[in-house]
Amino acid sequence: MRAVLPIGELSTIAGRQLGLFTRSDADGVRVTSAQLRRMVERGVIERVTPRVFRFAASARSWHQDVLAACLDGGPECLASHRTAAALHGFDGFRADVVEVLVPMHVRHRRKNAIVHHTRVLAAADRTRVGVIPVTSKARTLIDLGAVAPSDRVEEAFDGAERAGMRRQHVEARYVKLRAPGRNGIGAMTQIIQGRLATERIPRSVLERRMRRLLTSAGLPLPIGNHPVGLANGSKYEIDFAYVMQRIAIEVDGHGSHATRRERAADHVRGNALEAAGWTLRRFTYEQVLKDPTSVAATVRIALETSSRPL
Repeated sequence: MRAVLPIGELSTIAGRQLGLFTRSDADGVRVTSAQLRRMVERGVIERVTPRVFRFAASARSWHQDVLAACLDGGPECLASHRTAAALHGFDGFRADVVEVLVPMHVRHRRKNAIVHHTRVLAAADRTRVGVIPVTSKARTLIDLGAVAPSDRVEEAFDGAERAGMRRQHVEARYVKLRAPGRNGIGAMTQIIQGRLATERIPRSVLERRMRRLLTSAGLPLPIGNHPVGLANGSKYEIDFAYVMQRIAIEVDGHGSHATRRERAADHVRGNALEAAGWTLRRFTYEQVLKDPTSVAATVRIALETSSRPL
């Protein structure tokens, strides 16, 4: 029996786990239950769950809460759904809720976390973000439909593709995982069916919402990210273009076009497009999100005007 409590060994383990360690970790360095109790009484450590402890000096964080939920669920437990989306940095998801995924045979309940169960959890569905075990990007996107609206899932899909994720990976896992009655699978079914292989990925959530706004209004979809070369040699890429009607639509997100130089460049660009025979319509983030009816009406009028004989 050791005469000295091996706090140093536990501290080293916890240092690799955001300040956390498990009862199994303590067993591995031969720390007894009685010794753990004394550490708790002295305020050195805190019991997070019956199986997980944290060093009191460690910084509390959402990431620590997520890892605690995973450690408490055992080696097969993964951060999932909205939590995984935030960890992967998907558009529209942030660090707030804690959700984990475990196989059906694992009994796992937590007061401060949402626990999902699954019949299928293959090696291809597992990865890590830092030290946190998490569902893969593809599996996360497929599972998101169970807890988030399909438009948010689509925006997350866009962001993942912009960051380099291959669409084929999601499609392959979707084929393996889809099953009648599977919770949330309908969202991914619609999204995959609606994504044409030749479609350019919207460069931002705002562009995706503009596309959705036009579709909801019954307007024809313009070409996204359309390149335009002008006679003076200038080259621009228009956010949305009705090429036949020569109507250009630009959407401005938060923080864009804020400086004097950027605003001047916008005017130069707009003047050059109009001089080349394009009709330019520009909309802000607030207009697209909060006043879609007016945005749709403006686009409709531009289309109708362009079709009238001079």
